[in-house]
Amino acid sequence: MSGFFCTTKEVFNRGKDKCNPIGFKIGLELMVRCKANPVVDVPITFQERVAGESKLSMKQNVQYVEQLASLYFEKYFVFILLLPLIIIFTLAYLKGSIQW
Repeated sequence: MSGFFCTTKEVFNRGKDKCNPIGFKIGLELMVRCKANPVVDVPITFQERVAGESKLSMKQNVQYVEQLASLYFEKYFVFILLLPLIIIFTLAYLKGSIQW
């Protein structure tokens, strides 16, 4: 995981009031909430650390998963609410159309 990201001031201003960054993934938060499109990867090569230790902990990993879930839920809120209904109606339809 790299902590380096770039964005324009226009993109940042579009969603800065909606951001609630947690831990290391501030760039992810900005990308989703500020609707940063297109997103471009710039390849970098990582090397072994010559001094110090990573600050990434298990707590940070858990926070990252929580952040992903929160962003996903926000983006697909309606779909998540409708999915169980779609499944129930589909199963009911299939049950009704199958004659034993």
